[in-house]
Amino acid sequence: MTQEKAVIALFDRSRKTNDVQVGIGDDGAVLRDGTVLTVDTMVEGVHWDDKLTPEDVGWKLVAVNVSDLGAMGAKPAWALLAMALPSPLDMTWTERFREGLFEALNFYDLPLIGGDTVSGPTRTLTLTVGGKAAHPVLRSTGKPGDDVYITGELGLAAAGFLDPAPTPAARAALCRPTPPVRFGVALAESGLVTAMMDLSDGLREDLATLCRASSVGAEIDPAQVPGAADLAHRFSFGEDYQLLFTAPPDARSAVESLSRSQAVPIARIGRLTAGGPVRLLGASWPAPLYTHFPPGPR
Repeated sequence: MTQEKAVIALFDRSRKTNDVQVGIGDDGAVLRDGTVLTVDTMVEGVHWDDKLTPEDVGWKLVAVNVSDLGAMGAKPAWALLAMALPSPLDMTWTERFREGLFEALNFYDLPLIGGDTVSGPTRTLTLTVGGKAAHPVLRSTGKPGDDVYITGELGLAAAGFLDPAPTPAARAALCRPTPPVRFGVALAESGLVTAMMDLSDGLREDLATLCRASSVGAEIDPAQVPGAADLAHRFSFGEDYQLLFTAPPDARSAVESLSRSQAVPIARIGRLTAGGPVRLLGASWPAPLYTHFPPGPR
């Protein structure tokens, strides 16, 4: 378990109530009426540097949140924005950030309905997003024998961040990710998928998270995972904001048909197993390339 997840576990005293169906431990919380809630924070110098313009920061703040909703099969419905901005206020930066933010909000048809602004030592931006899911999909419902799929290509954002001269596609993946939210909703409403989550921490970490939640293992064929040639880029950096999902083998043709109809590329990369490790066939999982909390004193 990463230290990030250890911190989350420290605060997990969630319980089901008449209003709450799913609490801490998934891409979002689910209320009994199908409302899905998620929140993400971006901190200057931690989540972005000068590789991102202020407009990029605004876009990405929306993208990382709607990615969580799409991974649960929820259609984004509203957003709340909280900002800590250093004093004296840089209005030029703030106005440019607003332009990127509203560009993404409009792209996902997502109204901003409120929030809060305070002063702080560095720019810290938090977006809370709510949506509706007719059939919420969780991380904890994968079954042994299920196929494991991903959308898109992995490692482009890693290349955008780590390569000295990234391609336009790699830079776009890092600065302006476009999570396949509508496809996540379509998968959920189709009833084809058994478990799903978004790929934000890298396949190595996120697949392990899904497997722990579902009490299963997995076998993954690296040759079937599209993306960067470098295994560490593909599996251990994160920032992909694609979907990781599972479905039974007898749903293969239907899943592929839905992929074609939505024009979202998918790859079947392995299968879930009845317990055991999360294995990369013929290779070892590369070490994580990023963590919020490096190992240190407890």
